[in-house]
Amino acid sequence: MNAALRHAAAIGAAFLGLTAAPADAQTASHFECSNYEFNTVLPAIEGKDGVFFRTFADLRMQHPLDERTVHMIGQLAKILKKNGTTLIYATIPSKSQVMPQYLPAHAADYGFQPEVADAIYTDFITRLNVAGVVAPDLMTALRANNGGERALFGADFHWTSQGARLGAQAIAEQIKADPAYADLPKQTFVTKAIAPEVAFSGMRRTLQGYCANALPPTETMAYKTDATAGTDDAAGGLDIFATASEVQPAVLVGTSYSDSPINNFAGFLAEYSQLEIVNYAITGGNQFGSMTSYMTSDEFKAQRPRFLIWENPIYNNLAQYGAAPLEELIAAAGNTCTTALPITKLDANTLEASLDGLNVGAEDAIFADFGGEGPREADFSIEAADGLIRHSKIERSQRMRATGNFYLGLSAFAMPDFKKVTVHFDRPVTDATTLNFCANTKGDAS
Repeated sequence: MNAALRHAAAIGAAFLGLTAAPADAQTASHFECSNYEFNTVLPAIEGKDGVFFRTFADLRMQHPLDERTVHMIGQLAKILKKNGTTLIYATIPSKSQVMPQYLPAHAADYGFQPEVADAIYTDFITRLNVAGVVAPDLMTALRANNGGERALFGADFHWTSQGARLGAQAIAEQIKADPAYADLPKQTFVTKAIAPEVAFSGMRRTLQGYCANALPPTETMAYKTDATAGTDDAAGGLDIFATASEVQPAVLVGTSYSDSPINNFAGFLAEYSQLEIVNYAITGGNQFGSMTSYMTSDEFKAQRPRFLIWENPIYNNLAQYGAAPLEELIAAAGNTCTTALPITKLDANTLEASLDGLNVGAEDAIFADFGGEGPREADFSIEAADGLIRHSKIERSQRMRATGNFYLGLSAFAMPDFKKVTVHFDRPVTDATTLNFCANTKGDAS
């Protein structure tokens, strides 16, 4: 972020912290809402024409993207590219960045400044692009909405099918501009309107409890996208378990923006890119749930897609959990986990392996392969020659897929003379369980 932008963001952040609006400053409501602005569940303010904004996410002036994170996403993109996959990082802008015209004057009491918010989004994707990550401008695409429907719901923060269509068009343009697109099998997809449908909205349900009159429904036109006959792939699409001789054109990972069937986001991506889209998005998986579930899967190891579209809202801080999640993705992206370690079974759930003879350093990783799906926890213990033992745990939430593959980056283990590693799983190991050493996971992407 440049100096001027940092200064402007700092002013906004300071204003936000020092001038939180008093309770009597709540905006007048057209829906007879009261006490909603400072509730502890989902504080929000009411804008124009029935559009509500969350104070903690939509009015936020700080969307962290530190230099280490940018560098690591750039490393991930380069390693994926080296192995045949183009990473497209699709940053969903906040509601205030997409629809500033609906903000009430009261938003200024929270330190919100539209021009700074715009600059923050532009700076966000610009830095990613400079780092070698394809990062389309979805804010401009969503703002250019000329349809009869808003890009985002009024009483919810997700995009409507119209917003999903605009986002898909912008991403598809980036895909088609990539040289890797040229030799992919193309298909013709046709999208047809079905009927207006109401999407489930936890935000609307929460806010409705503070309002006497019914809030605007989260209604949008539902669509269905199908491949037409007589396309390059006459069989009618690629299966997610396709054989190695077939091409996997594109995979979509992300959040509820991608997972919700009502907005038809994956369908629009297929229509505008003319590529089969396999959707691995997870609702409630936060910033890494879907990406980690897919990249640690056996499907990814067996057959990599030509394009990997990673959708994430701008307010999902990729550094929230430190460097470990990105280090795991980087290790999974490469082909360096090729050194099988000699293992000893300590008990039903625990394996130990010697690291003697290996030049282990911060750029390396340990790959614990359970040998099948099921486990959600892997506890690692790394022991040095002097007896120092350090521990780290990798956990998969219930929303995530329990792939059984765990990659532990070693950058946090500042210890000389690694001696051995012990891994304890949350279920009994089998003869298929292995431990592998991943040498120099970042390679020339460092």
